[in-house]
Amino acid sequence: MTHGETVQLFCFPYAGGSARIYRSWKEHLPERFRVHPVELPGRGVRFREKPYRQLPVLIEDLAGEILKTPLRSPFVLFGHSMGAMLAFELARWFRRNLGEQPMALLVSAFRAPHLPRRKDPIHLMSDRRFAERIREMGGTPGELMDHPEWAEFFAPVIRADLEVAETYQYVFGRPLTCPVIGFAGIRDAEVTPQEVDGWRSVTEGPFKLKLFPGGHFFLQEDEAAVTRAVAHELKFLLGGRTDREVETN
Repeated sequence: MTHGETVQLFCFPYAGGSARIYRSWKEHLPERFRVHPVELPGRGVRFREKPYRQLPVLIEDLAGEILKTPLRSPFVLFGHSMGAMLAFELARWFRRNLGEQPMALLVSAFRAPHLPRRKDPIHLMSDRRFAERIREMGGTPGELMDHPEWAEFFAPVIRADLEVAETYQYVFGRPLTCPVIGFAGIRDAEVTPQEVDGWRSVTEGPFKLKLFPGGHFFLQEDEAAVTRAVAHELKFLLGGRTDREVETN
């Protein structure tokens, strides 16, 4: 890779989230890193589309969205929570269908794919309990959940996303060879740092775990720290240096 070459960074949101959670990343990352927030059906500019409830069709859809941007330069996949699972399965899709992998896979706040769930599936809960669990997890503004449109427009999208994430069945296969970097919140009540550390098994390449002081939505709690870490790791990889370690921010 030549010095100064552009890197395309495709970012995937958590369940119920939209591409706008990454709207300010361009301000925090060096210009050479072109941020491409990927929108899922049912929100943002795709709000008229019905959200998917099964992973395979969603992956095919998102792969098509990514390929609308010509991949003439190295690309990186980043995902938070459910978005991490999407990023991983898209990395496998690109290797399977196009014979190429991302320069790096960045997975945040989601257990390694081979690990079992520790909690009951939220998408099967009653409307009342469902709303309670979403409040407990944080990430969704309380004023939004108190809005009359919550039950009609927003809750169904979150429930559909959670169905995708909670019915996910990992299929063992050949490990990736690209670097994988895990991001974990020390106070995350949903996913432990140990579960994020399990991502090291999905690649034959280098792995690094980066820890943040926040909870499950540390991505929003300290966006500056997360984007600094992303920029640091990508520059590190571009310099051809790799190691396996744990870092606390």
